[in-house]
Amino acid sequence: MTTPSCLTTQNCSNLTNDDNNDEDNFTPGFHASRDVSLIVIAILIIAINSWVIGLVATKRNLRTVTNYVLTSLAASDLCTGAISIPLFLSCNITWETDVCTADMFVIIFTSVSTVLHILAMTIDRYICIVYALRYHSWVTKRRGWYVIALIWLTSMFMALIQLAWTELNHDVTEEHSEDVKEIVVIYDIFRFVAFIGIPVVFMAFSYGRILYEVHRQTKSIHKNNTPGWQETRRSTKQEWKVATIFLVMLIVFIVCWVPYYLLRLEQILGNDFFQLNLSELAIFLLYIFRLCTSFINPCLYILGKPDFRKAMCPKRRQQRRYNSETTNTTVMKSSAI
Repeated sequence: MTTPSCLTTQNCSNLTNDDNNDEDNFTPGFHASRDVSLIVIAILIIAINSWVIGLVATKRNLRTVTNYVLTSLAASDLCTGAISIPLFLSCNITWETDVCTADMFVIIFTSVSTVLHILAMTIDRYICIVYALRYHSWVTKRRGWYVIALIWLTSMFMALIQLAWTELNHDVTEEHSEDVKEIVVIYDIFRFVAFIGIPVVFMAFSYGRILYEVHRQTKSIHKNNTPGWQETRRSTKQEWKVATIFLVMLIVFIVCWVPYYLLRLEQILGNDFFQLNLSELAIFLLYIFRLCTSFINPCLYILGKPDFRKAMCPKRRQQRRYNSETTNTTVMKSSAI
């Protein structure tokens, strides 16, 4: 029995580089050793991203433009756990063309969406630090909603454009024609350049400029002994920490997704072009890694952004306020005596 086509399912983990391997090395159905781990990951992704959306929906102080973009990213990541992984499992169990094609569309949607969300947050931090005085006039909630809508529409377009060459009645166990393969290669290369290469170069420049600006502002404040310099320095340092979180999100995306792009190109172009020589376990882990971005992203900004940390620990904040008031009362009584 042959395996599902990598072009239809994007499930290259089912394929092998060894031409001498038995064709029956993969059969449709539920495989506990492989599929249980995917189910656990899906549950974790759904839980943590739903928590992020719930926090922003219930906490008024979290309703900022930056957090709206983060919430949109959480909704996109939620699609990975709630839609993409179930479709992937269903594709492997049933080998139905429509199911496998839907899985391919969702995977591409989430990959493009993640890059565009990180790009939007990078631009937000760039404006906030480099053009601090103009930030509130440039970055408004209305423009934030426009950006979010543009991200979702672009991601959907990049996923659905494949309908132009995808054969919905094609058997997933059969190879595609050479013309279709050529179109897919061009499409994948364009997607890699447009939604990884160019954004990474732009964001690398942006973070370099942000780092320079933070260093320049800190040095200027310290040198001129500007009034309120401690508070300004603390605010600048906090903004840099938030920007660092988004930088780490970008690095995680590159580490988790670029190997998969290379693997997909290898499977499409054939071993004559280049060989990765990966084992079945390594190929399966590459698929797991690309899913991990949907779990790592919310962990980063929940643990890294001060406003999310405060929203998660209201009792601790109230305790600090109580301790502060108690200390002030004690000091006042001591002074009166």
